[in-house]
Amino acid sequence: MANFRFFSGSGGGDNTKIVINTSINENVNDGDILRSKEAGAHGLLEKANDTGLNAVGVAMASGSVGGTIDVMYLGTYQVNFIEESLSSSDIGKRVFVSSTNGQATITPPTASGKTLIQLGYLRNTNGTCYINPQTLMIL
Repeated sequence: MANFRFFSGSGGGDNTKIVINTSINENVNDGDILRSKEAGAHGLLEKANDTGLNAVGVAMASGSVGGTIDVMYLGTYQVNFIEESLSSSDIGKRVFVSSTNGQATITPPTASGKTLIQLGYLRNTNGTCYINPQTLMIL
């Protein structure tokens, strides 16, 4: 069972976030993108990729199969990218779930049979993103 928590600050800026505390179906790293599990019996979430149908959020800690971690569903958090480096010209670009399990990309998938899942928007060059996952279409 997932435990949802909603935070909202009164000081302005990016203070609103939704965090889910839930179990994981495989080992994950802090910053990995997670989705509802497709197989297995150990937890509710696993690493997302562009062949799945959804993304739930971003792991806020590393964890082991069957363990419980916090997952950022809405808010700002640092995400793991397949790109080796991000430039200042990438800031503000849409961020997508990549073909690599748990990783993000600024290049949307285009191949037939892939799912276009937007994770959010890039906030800075260290991989911090505004996270608000949504499935856009199946290609």
